[in-house]
Formats: sequence, structure tokens, C-alpha cells
Amino acid sequence: MKLVSRFAAFALTAVAGASALHAENNADQQNVADQAAAAKKDYSTTNAVATGKDVKAPVAPVAATSPMFTLNVSENYDSRYMFRGVDVLAGTGIISTTFAPTWHITANDTLTVPLWFASAVKSNKNASSYREFDVPVNYLHTFDSGFNLGAGYALYNYFNLPGGNRPGGDGIQNEVNVTAGYSKTLKNGISLNSSLTYYYELGTANQYTYGSVNPGSSFLTPSLGATIPLNFIKKDGSVTFNPNTQYNFSFVYNPNQNGTYVSGANNWQFQLPVTWQITKVWSVTGYWAYSYQGLDLYNTAKSLGWAGCSVGASF
Repeated sequence: MKLVSRFAAFALTAVAGASALHAENNADQQNVADQAAAAKKDYSTTNAVATGKDVKAPVAPVAATSPMFTLNVSENYDSRYMFRGVDVLAGTGIISTTFAPTWHITANDTLTVPLWFASAVKSNKNASSYREFDVPVNYLHTFDSGFNLGAGYALYNYFNLPGGNRPGGDGIQNEVNVTAGYSKTLKNGISLNSSLTYYYELGTANQYTYGSVNPGSSFLTPSLGATIPLNFIKKDGSVTFNPNTQYNFSFVYNPNQNGTYVSGANNWQFQLPVTWQITKVWSVTGYWAYSYQGLDLYNTAKSLGWAGCSVGASF
């Protein structure tokens, strides 16, 4: 699962740490402070940060009600599958679906299971009809002061995994994360947020011979973001600009072009999403993103950009 790398119109409220679109995401993607603010407003679903999916960074608010259970679904397209600084499927984008039920345990506690299924847009030497199904489970507690703490687990299932330094065929990966964040809403309606999420790879179940990520490796994602109403477009605040940036650190998590796992400043990236909440249920999001890395990461250019869009529904 690579930080879409994510990209869902509601992912930031769904994930406790994002995931972070793997697609980075992107995936996806992507942050915890937005999730906290969303939980306070009873938005349904990260980013994306808990999953690291770079493609899943934008936020789509829904009506400020207080249901016990909410649901967000979205259909997403990303021109690249970026996950934690790596261009996973160089030469093709991905189409993904997110189905994210959230249990609002209390006014300050949420449990979200943002299921994510993705397929490569086309087959090539790297994509090879790639498919992925992820099952994250994320808990988030929001304090009245604006701080939040969370923890999560993610099960990644890969089908037709690309070759190269990553073994071909099917694979499975187990990951845990912890996160902390802070959000603040200003008088002009702009909200600011920050988060720090740490991911740790547990490795592969015994019945599998390998996983996609080095067991015992870890990844650290500090992020900053904002939600800015574009009142000059829609005076009711239904159109928002949600910029976010990350400076990520890898601890023997990603391999370089020689297949050696490396540590250090993994990559710097930013996303520039705009979301239009068309109705209380439906929203659309479009974004452009950029990443720069200096570790000579596998299959990834030093400097690259990508874009995506999604249609989401919140219930």
C-alpha cells in the first residue's frame, strides 16, 4: 500500500496516523490533525497519514451531526502510485476504491477501518496487473485542547507484486503505527494542523515466504497542513484548499537502486488539494503533488510530480 497513494477525498479523517499516501499516499496521500478536527465535527474518515498513502490526502467534510456510525466511500485516480517516497509502479497510475466505516465511540474517540483496494491502470514491466487490498484499523482520541493521540494496525495484501528488488507474486505485510497531532481553527475559518506519525514493520506471517517491506524497519512522518475556505469561489465555504507537506525519515525502510536498504532523510513532499463539497453527501477533489528524494530510492526519480482526483460520498 503506497501514500495515494493514496488518494481519497475523505482519507485524512479516516486514518489515525495516513498511510500517508503506502501510495505516500498516498496516498496516500494525507494528516492526523485533520482527522482530529474531522472527528470533532463528526466527519467520517488519512491520508492518510496512518497508512502513508500519498494519494489519499484531501479532506471532504460532511454535515455536522452526531451519529454513532458514519461511512465514507470514494473512487480515486492517481497518475502515480507514490508510497513513502517511492514511485511504486513507475510508468502507470492507479485506480482505487475506499470504503471507510467509522465508529464514534464517544465525542472524542473514533475507531475507523478504511478498507482500500487498488489496481494499476495499465500493465507494464513494473505494474504487471498489480492489485492491492489493505485493511487498516485506527483509533484516535481527541482532547478538547486540540491535541490528539492515536494508534493503528494495517494489513497489506499485494497481488502480482512488481519484480526488481521486490519479489514477484503475492505478498503480505503487517504494520503498526502511533501518532500525535494538534489542530487549531482560527477566527477566519482557516484551520491549521500538525502531526507526527511513526510506522513499524512487523514482518510477514509464517505461511508466507516474504513481505514487501524489511521486517523491523520503520518510517517517521512529521507533517504540517491547513484547511482554507476559498470564499471567493463559493461564499458558503464549500470549496476548500487543503495544502500539506511532509519531511519523511526512513530507518532501513526503503531500498536504493542497488537493492540496499537505506536510512536517513527519505523525502520531502507536498500536496495541493482542492475539495468541493457539492452536497452534504457528495464531494469531488483534485490535487497536484511533488516529491524530492536524495537517497537514490529504488525505481524513483530524484524529483517528480503527480496528480489525481476523486469522487466521495459521506453518510
